[in-house]
Amino acid sequence: MDSNHRQKEMQAEAEQSLIKKFVNKDKQERYLRFVAKEKTRWKFLNELHYFKDFNWKLLHEIPGNENVRDAIIAKVKGKKDISSCYVISYHSQYDGKLYSVDNAINNLIGIEEIILIFGNADIVYYEGEAPNNRYLSI
Repeated sequence: MDSNHRQKEMQAEAEQSLIKKFVNKDKQERYLRFVAKEKTRWKFLNELHYFKDFNWKLLHEIPGNENVRDAIIAKVKGKKDISSCYVISYHSQYDGKLYSVDNAINNLIGIEEIILIFGNADIVYYEGEAPNNRYLSI
């Protein structure tokens, strides 16, 4: 299996895990269809500005005065098996890429319209359009 195919496979797994774990049940099939094909994936990415279909009981808002990096670091430290972060982003320079945990935390926090998926969607961070649109999984 070539590395490009494996990367696409990892992308699909990460996105499906996110949707199955954190998106409202009644919207899951819709988003799974969007991300299943490169041709329709943009429909999911366009929703990231003000994503409304998370199961909000599984996320908590991070107030503007709280340090996001510290909150994520504290959660990730509790999970020894997490070594990477997969990114879903409206911004093509970040979208679909795999980062180390440190690189993601240090370089991607503060970028709007982004979802950081740590591990197999064990920890998820979402940042929509400002202001006050930052959420971390519980």
